[in-house]
Amino acid sequence: MDQYVLENMFSWLPTRSLLRFQSVCKTWNSIISDRISSSDFRDVHLDRILKNPDKLSHSILITSPTAALGYNACLSSKDIAGFRYNACLSNKDVEKAWKYLPKPAGVHSNSFRLIGSYNGLICLHDEHFNIVLWNPCMGLYETVEKNFPLDEVCKTSKHYSFCGFGPNSSAAGGYVIVLGYHSYLILNAMDNKLGRYMWKNIQNIRSYNVFESIGVLVNGNLHWPASGLVVVSYNLNEQKLREFRAPTKSKSGQFWEQEKEFRVGNFREKLFVIFKADSKFEIWILEDNGVRKIWKWLFNIEGLVVFHDILVPLGFLKNGDIIIEVDRRFIAQYSFAYKIMKVLKQLPGGGTNTSAISFVETLAIPSN
Repeated sequence: MDQYVLENMFSWLPTRSLLRFQSVCKTWNSIISDRISSSDFRDVHLDRILKNPDKLSHSILITSPTAALGYNACLSSKDIAGFRYNACLSNKDVEKAWKYLPKPAGVHSNSFRLIGSYNGLICLHDEHFNIVLWNPCMGLYETVEKNFPLDEVCKTSKHYSFCGFGPNSSAAGGYVIVLGYHSYLILNAMDNKLGRYMWKNIQNIRSYNVFESIGVLVNGNLHWPASGLVVVSYNLNEQKLREFRAPTKSKSGQFWEQEKEFRVGNFREKLFVIFKADSKFEIWILEDNGVRKIWKWLFNIEGLVVFHDILVPLGFLKNGDIIIEVDRRFIAQYSFAYKIMKVLKQLPGGGTNTSAISFVETLAIPSN
């Protein structure tokens, strides 16, 4: 088979399949190895993965124990084939579908916390605040050098008040790590051309009571839900922190208390929020035309048999179901069509030492 045809075929394959096919023969191994080392091929491969509506390379990662569950494991064979919704896998099958992963060697403690995820790379820190970029699919990692005084501030805490990870939008390329603690905001920008990291204090900010520390990336902005019905937003391009109002009342018109908790998520590259309203949860999506921000009601999550308080959105499946972290106790899949919820994973210790995030399996290399 012509090499060009093979290369084009490889660019459409899921990352794990591509890595397995390296052992088929020397020719394939040579082509795939060379392609993986090429940033152009990685970019083409990433673009095709992100545009695949089946989301075959999307997964959920939890930190304690370190394990990942592919989105496709949450779907029945009929779902995957594009037919009518059917009940997802049994509890036993779902448990088997979780893949337990060794933690990256750059983590020097028993546990770690997530900072964010972007295009296949997970950014995390351990109990000693060592920061690592990790590709769990390829098993590659890089420790990020840190030369800022934030550790002294954080001695009384095990994690940053808010944090995030995303693309460096400058011509240098690379990644941006945002760390915040009370009135401090620290930015790390990795310069692809120089191959190094530069930390700087972006701005002193007022103290925020943030409900969820991991920032949700939507269109170049990281977002955190905060008290006072406020969404805190950090623009990676402008390097500025802003805030704007979340919805102030429920669909029925009942005003929410200023300290009411809520969470944020990404739905088709639009920001949305989840509020609890009586026995159900309301999802509101942000319509932003660059001049005015308008919140519009989108869905309700209802029909839950057990009383719950906090839902953290993690991602949406091909069939429209949402994956959520519930009360820090378990990961679940909710069907809007049938108003039912299925537990995918119980979190040990009530989830107090566990965090979860969505990521995409890609060929991204932490070092460049």
